[in-house]
Amino acid sequence: MSGDFGRTGRVSTFLTGAAILSATTILVSAVNYGLTFALARLLPPAQFGDATLAITLVLAAAVIAATLQLVAARTVAAHPESAASVRRVLVRAAAIAGLAAAVLLGAGAWFLAEALRTSTPWMFVIIGAGLPIYFVQAVHRGLLQGGLRFGRLALSYGAEAAARAAVVLGLVVAGFGVIGAAIGIFVSFVASAAVARTRRPRHDRGVAMSGDALRVTAIAAVTMLLAQTLLNNADLVLAKAAFDPRTAGVYAAAAVLCRSLYFVSWSIVQAVVPVLASASSTSGERRRALAGAIGVIAGLGGAAALAVSLLGESLMRVLFGAAYASGSALLLPYTLATSLLSLATLLAAVDVARGRSGGPALLLGGAVMQLGVLAVAGDTPASMAWLQVATTGVTLCALAAARLVRGHRETARTSRPALRRSPLPTITTSPTSKTARARIHEPRAASAATPTRTTTEEQRSS
Repeated sequence: MSGDFGRTGRVSTFLTGAAILSATTILVSAVNYGLTFALARLLPPAQFGDATLAITLVLAAAVIAATLQLVAARTVAAHPESAASVRRVLVRAAAIAGLAAAVLLGAGAWFLAEALRTSTPWMFVIIGAGLPIYFVQAVHRGLLQGGLRFGRLALSYGAEAAARAAVVLGLVVAGFGVIGAAIGIFVSFVASAAVARTRRPRHDRGVAMSGDALRVTAIAAVTMLLAQTLLNNADLVLAKAAFDPRTAGVYAAAAVLCRSLYFVSWSIVQAVVPVLASASSTSGERRRALAGAIGVIAGLGGAAALAVSLLGESLMRVLFGAAYASGSALLLPYTLATSLLSLATLLAAVDVARGRSGGPALLLGGAVMQLGVLAVAGDTPASMAWLQVATTGVTLCALAAARLVRGHRETARTSRPALRRSPLPTITTSPTSKTARARIHEPRAASAATPTRTTTEEQRSS
């Protein structure tokens, strides 16, 4: 698929892309969960802790990568004539950021190993060496996303997951331990970059992208992704601090299971952002794409809520073991909170797509509010889960209200110039004869082109 397609196919392209990315996300999540469970069985607890730390480092780097991808996707969709300039600027920025991160991790590897009590500092060096590749491929993923090339974008995610699982398991089984896991992560970056890499446009139109425009989009994207990070992870940190280890572990298991719904919903957001940002999309196409995304996310949330209501305890026993069965009581409220968060993130992404920062700012405000409420009143796992339903619901309502107000203002603003462009004719009388003659004075431009004439019919009508 390319970014130059007919208007009649734009919404259907979004739906197809959403289906492809959703299916890929489910498959990749299944591979990642399976890899985590396999490492837990293959590695001793100390090395498994090191492997989990390595995965956490990748997740932290993913926030930067997601920002680069979102900025590239939004900018290319909104300004396709600047694709070459956007590619050049963002690839350079990604490479610089990746090299800086690699130097910091490499230079501080031995300090981190001692502070975090890891078995080897080389895991930090190996993962750091892959970060420049990881950040640059995020830009290329954004170019694919902005051009609605969802098939290849999904293939890059699949290549990353497949390479990581195959290399990590192979090296761990061969006895390389956590070093094997770090090498697998590095190889997965290379595999994804090889698939996602885009070619420089053959016909460079020479249109440079404004640095201010990129900066505004980057600020909005960073704000939204920071809010996502807080909303998705702050409760786990609070649960670890507030509850005993066993209770915190059960809560974390329920959270991990329900959070998979958010990752699937995020693929819907990825598919709809280019349609909303595209300069060639009509307002009707944007409304239909947004309505379709809301419907899909709400439908997924409803199906997930029904599934955990009926099969919650069985899911916890099968996936985590009998010791986690009590966490089934948390699945319904956590699923509802995740569904509301997914819808709130979608509305915030609408503003990112349109080059505004109001929605992301509201989402970040909701994240801060939720953090405060949970810290004060989340004294049990159940209360922490239901409080998230309340706080994400308030955040969603605030975002929806802001969108309605903005839509009303934009409608009023566009209707006023239309009235000024089409003034009503005025009727006056001409005193040039004994019998007054009616004349219709058209707007100045029209009257200058065609002189006004008084006819017998006009006299009769007056």
